Amino acid sequence: MNYNSLGDLSRSFAMQSRNATIKQDIERLTLELSTGQTANMREVVGKNASYTSDLERSLTKLDGYDQATRETGQFAEGMQNTLSYINELSTNFRDTMLNSSTSSLGTASTVSEAQNTLESVIGALNTSLGGRSLFSGMATDTAPLASAQSILSDLSTVMAGAGSVDDMINAAQAWFDDPAGFGTTGYLGSDAALAPMPLSETENVELPLRGDDPAFRDTLRDLALAALADDPALGLTASQQDELLSRVTTNVVSTSGAIVDLQATVGSTQARIETLSVRNGAERTALEIARNNLLSVDTYQSATELEQVQFQLESLYAITARMSQLSLVNYL
Repeated sequence: MNYNSLGDLSRSFAMQSRNATIKQDIERLTLELSTGQTANMREVVGKNASYTSDLERSLTKLDGYDQATRETGQFAEGMQNTLSYINELSTNFRDTMLNSSTSSLGTASTVSEAQNTLESVIGALNTSLGGRSLFSGMATDTAPLASAQSILSDLSTVMAGAGSVDDMINAAQAWFDDPAGFGTTGYLGSDAALAPMPLSETENVELPLRGDDPAFRDTLRDLALAALADDPALGLTASQQDELLSRVTTNVVSTSGAIVDLQATVGSTQARIETLSVRNGAERTALEIARNNLLSVDTYQSATELEQVQFQLESLYAITARMSQLSLVNYL
């Protein structure tokens, strides 16, 4: 009869190898039980490796689109909040103009209100979000508008050479429309709008609004004209001041809806961003379901196998402890 036996060193190696295998099984089953997905993807996927890679690639692309959607949504919300504030300022200024008297005290009050409102509007348009200016086009690192003092100084110089109130208003209009005038010294941003932002594989969103938009130029023009009504450099008489403010009031009333139109445009863009966000979310859900169906494991079976492997490990420890106590003295 033949007897096969293992030496002490061989037995030790065998026990260590079995211990390492059982621990690997415990780690694998614990991971599968906690995630609900197989830890050995290659074995489960088999010939579907390209399909799984495509799923993972699509989910990674959606991560990028989600980030772009959040940033674009925040940018659009910042624009909308700024427009709401400017609209509120314009409405208050319009009401001030409509209710102001033609007395010198009323003129002084109106001029002061115009100067303060002009500074507030420029400050709002120079708003930045996350280090990027909202209304500077591609030049997001630059504030779009010069200071109120600079704009008033340039406009006063242009208007000073005009003879009548009509000529002054026309000169102001020409300066705000001139690329070499307001477009150079007043508006400091880029002439190029922000590039379209891709929020999916097939759709982009544009936010082209800049600080030199006609609606903003008209608002700034009216405020600047009112702020310069008592400027000594213009030398306007009391009646000319009244005439200038009256003309400004007419302009303010006629252009009061321009900012609201911009709000509506940005609001439409916000709705589109939300629609794309929901669509991307639905696509992500579908892809995750497909991946889970391919890689998911039976958690009940994993729990059962984990319990069995833990029992094997406990048994191995018990056998190891028993063998460590064996000796020739105890045998004899």
